[in-house]
Amino acid sequence: MDLNNISENTEIYLENDEFIILNNSDMIPIIIWKDKDVVRDLTISRTMKKAIQKVGEEKYGRGNFFIDRFQTGDEEYLTWYCRPNMNPELIEERKNSK
Repeated sequence: MDLNNISENTEIYLENDEFIILNNSDMIPIIIWKDKDVVRDLTISRTMKKAIQKVGEEKYGRGNFFIDRFQTGDEEYLTWYCRPNMNPELIEERKNSK
């Protein structure tokens, strides 16, 4: 996977040989499986869920996010999104209070 096009101010939460978790352009955490030809199975799904769930709990708080497993269609790699499910103003307020 070529990560040379990631901007300097992109927050990378976790990276290993299998996947990377970082913010997308909307500042939403995403997890990308590095093997382009991966076949999604139970083991990969559990690994991705556990990793992105931990980031979601740290960023939004427990229960204040959902894991969107549906790709938009233009991704070359297996990609899941960690989307907030609460009021955007509340998210901003919580972020600024830390």
